[in-house]
Amino acid sequence: RLYEMFMGPLEQVKPWQTSGMEGVRRFLDRVWNVTVNVADIPVDEATNRLLHKTIKKVGEDIENLRFNTAISTMMIFVKHLGTLEKTPKECAQKLALVLSPFAPHVGEELWQMLGAKDTLAYEPWPAFDPLLVVDDVIEMPVQVNGKFRSTITIAKGATEDDVRPLALADEKVKATIAGKTIKKCVYVPGKILNFIVG
Repeated sequence: RLYEMFMGPLEQVKPWQTSGMEGVRRFLDRVWNVTVNVADIPVDEATNRLLHKTIKKVGEDIENLRFNTAISTMMIFVKHLGTLEKTPKECAQKLALVLSPFAPHVGEELWQMLGAKDTLAYEPWPAFDPLLVVDDVIEMPVQVNGKFRSTITIAKGATEDDVRPLALADEKVKATIAGKTIKKCVYVPGKILNFIVG
């Protein structure tokens, strides 16, 4: 069931490969391992952000029938949990809930293993915090005379005064505007920076 959803977009024709099931089986084994390694501990900030992003993405992907990308998102989260010394119980519980539409039997077993008395079928979909799914930094394209030249990493909410020196320090941008005069700078916050040179 999980492998069929992971094969790719529903509308595409995909070849059946029995060997492809091994990767999905390994994923479920990793889910089991991180859940067995659970502890009643607080969730660190990086893990908490990834948890809320995972809940949001999987929920949206289910609504849009993008099951393969939902599973990929869970794989990224489980891989992160595997790097922790112990899995926070809250993460394991919410992972069981988001996994259950794809692997209901495993999800139910994990839910019971985490101490639940009732089936997870009665549990609501976990909520995500909108503030935690926003990245602190974003990638922004830099153009010269309307042509893409490079990408810079900026803080979310950065002003033109913050962004301009970063763009001018970029080697590709520097090379393009060398010997030319900057006549104008167009900045769309968080979207694009364009130098008009002549």
